[in-house]
Parts: sequence; structure tokens; C-alpha cells
Amino acid sequence: MVLRASAASLRVHEIASSVAAEVIRQVRRLTPSERFTLGDQLIRAAVSVAANIAEACGRGSTREFRRFLLYARGSAQEVVSLLRIARDSGSGRREIMMSLESRTTLVLKMLVRLYNHPPPDR
Repeated sequence: MVLRASAASLRVHEIASSVAAEVIRQVRRLTPSERFTLGDQLIRAAVSVAANIAEACGRGSTREFRRFLLYARGSAQEVVSLLRIARDSGSGRREIMMSLESRTTLVLKMLVRLYNHPPPDR
């Protein structure tokens, strides 16, 4: 059985991708020290969320689909944690970090729903 899922058709992938793009833009504004210590990890985690959702859609079974959603969820949790650290340490603009954190929390909620209600098999 093959899942009927396409990353391009999933709102959660769209939001996760936009968060990753905004994270990249914000990290570019950090000091070199902040980019090295916090920014690189934040970019990797944010990109991983969208990438794992896309990879989940490329898997052939519900079990594999869910496994990659769990990877995406773990990366999203990491993004939230890193954004809080950035915000609390004064790295980046506080309101932007809070907005990114809020959008990533939405992605987490959407991932849980998608995990519990995966697209049907063909």
C-alpha cells in the first residue's frame, strides 16, 4: 500500500518551510559568535522539521510515515527550545523569536494531528 500524501499539499509542511526560511533570515542578523553557537543549530533543526515531513510523504506505509513525523516533531521541539534560548539571551529581536516560537508550536500541534490521522492508503 502507498500513502496518498504529498508534502506540497500539507499545510504543516508549508508552515514548517516558512519557519525554516525565516529562521535562516534571522540567523543572518546575529553576531558571528551567536551564529556559530546558536544559529547553526537552529537552522539545522528548523530545516529538519520540513525535510522530515517531506520524507514522511515519500514513505510507502503509514508506519514509516508516522516514524518520520516523529523525527519532525523532535526537531520542532528542538527549534522551540533554541528559540527560547535565543529570546532569553537577547539574541535576535524578541518579537520575531516569539512569533517563530508560536508558529513552531502550531507545527507541533499539526504534526500530532497528522500522526493520529494519517492520509489513507491507496
